[in-house]
Amino acid sequence: MIKGGKLTRQQFLIVSLLLAVVFVVFILPNIVTQSIDIDSDTQTIAPVNSNDLAPSAIAEKTRYRQQSQSLLALILSLRDKLQSQSVDLWAQAQFKNTMALIAEGDDQYSYGKYQQSLESYNRAYIELQELEILATEKLEQSLAEAAQAIKRADNADIDSVQNAVFLALAIAPQDPRVQDLDKLAAQFSDLVKAISQGDQAFARQQYELAKGFYQTALTFIPEHQRTKDALGKTQAAIEFNTFTRLMSEGYSALDRATLDRAALEKDTLDKSPAENSHFDKALEKFNQAQAIYSQDTNSNNLQSQQAIASLKSVEQALAQLNNQRSQYAILQQLRAATELEKQELWQQAELIYKNILKADPTLVDVKTRLIQATVRAKLNRQIVSVLEDPLTLADQGVYANAQQMLADARGIKGPQVKLKTQIEQLSLALERSKIPIEIVFLSDQQTQVTVYQVAKLGAFRERRVQLLPGRYTIAGSRKGYRDVQIELKVHGTEDITPIQISCTEKI
Repeated sequence: MIKGGKLTRQQFLIVSLLLAVVFVVFILPNIVTQSIDIDSDTQTIAPVNSNDLAPSAIAEKTRYRQQSQSLLALILSLRDKLQSQSVDLWAQAQFKNTMALIAEGDDQYSYGKYQQSLESYNRAYIELQELEILATEKLEQSLAEAAQAIKRADNADIDSVQNAVFLALAIAPQDPRVQDLDKLAAQFSDLVKAISQGDQAFARQQYELAKGFYQTALTFIPEHQRTKDALGKTQAAIEFNTFTRLMSEGYSALDRATLDRAALEKDTLDKSPAENSHFDKALEKFNQAQAIYSQDTNSNNLQSQQAIASLKSVEQALAQLNNQRSQYAILQQLRAATELEKQELWQQAELIYKNILKADPTLVDVKTRLIQATVRAKLNRQIVSVLEDPLTLADQGVYANAQQMLADARGIKGPQVKLKTQIEQLSLALERSKIPIEIVFLSDQQTQVTVYQVAKLGAFRERRVQLLPGRYTIAGSRKGYRDVQIELKVHGTEDITPIQISCTEKI
């Protein structure tokens, strides 16, 4: 009871509680239910009879209602996101079922069945989350399928790439990966066409044409690995073809050089050039072939394995070339030495044989020819030495050696024109060396004259002396006068005027 027209503290609390119950039970449900809009359709909410509800039940229903409202807000946000990702394109049935579940929750909510609506919303929200995960999976699957299709780059992959790009753009148009994929897809059909043309040309072994197609393909997608691999394979085929052609040309030139060597060996070659041009041609081709792979042996890929094998074949070819060239050079030098022997130029022939044996000490025939050339060259030098200075025959040792030379020369058989002449000249020189020549000496009767190694002539006015061809020293001496000395050569083939020897210069 109100005393003095004023409410006590306890009375005020009871009145406030009653007003709150009335507001929660009768007024608030009408306000909330009128604010909910499902699928943009306004629904009429039947009033809830709460006469029989206890305060705890009322509070529980309020909590379910509030949870339903919060969860519904999340559902609507996720629903809108999935719709923006074109969910109907990739999960139409699942999304339709989820929307039906949401509608069911809405109906339950409209009849005040808040706990049941919360359960329906929970199931719908879980399904929407699953669809959200599925969207990510569909996106990644589309990106992966497109990447694999682009990697394969077959004609059948063009539609696959277009479909994958279409779906990816629908799900995540702002994703940088999708945007990059969209750019690649725009060039993909041109890429596939160029690759297909390149593959066809490669199959026909038209490697240069295939190379052009692959290079064109790389202008569309520069980092396309399949195209880069195909281009590398094509370049390797071009290099191998070029290598094979150069090796073939090199061996052809070497065969021609070998024929020349055989002709030279049989002495049927008309000319013996200083250098056979076929060897130069072969060397040029082999070097060009070697250059193709000389920089491609540092990795373990298949191409480098072929490079190693190819370089070995070049080494074998160069070894064969060097061997043939060496044999040709030897035959060429032997031919030159033979010509020198015919001209009896033994020293030059001897030098050639020595040079040949430096290159190949195993040549027995050359060793034999060297011995003969050395003997003849030595004999020739000795004979020439005597003939150039026959006065040395005055020495008994030289004379004896010259006699042996003459005997050796006469023992050599065969047409030796030069040697025959030398034999005649040496024989004549030996004969003349023993024929004395009368020499007239004139003096003043005051000078003592001496012919060294012959006799002391003393002082005289005129004296005649028989001297064999040779070199002589004549000395004159006189007391109080400077000595004089004269060098005299007696050849035996000339008239010698009288020799005046007198000491006339006083000291």
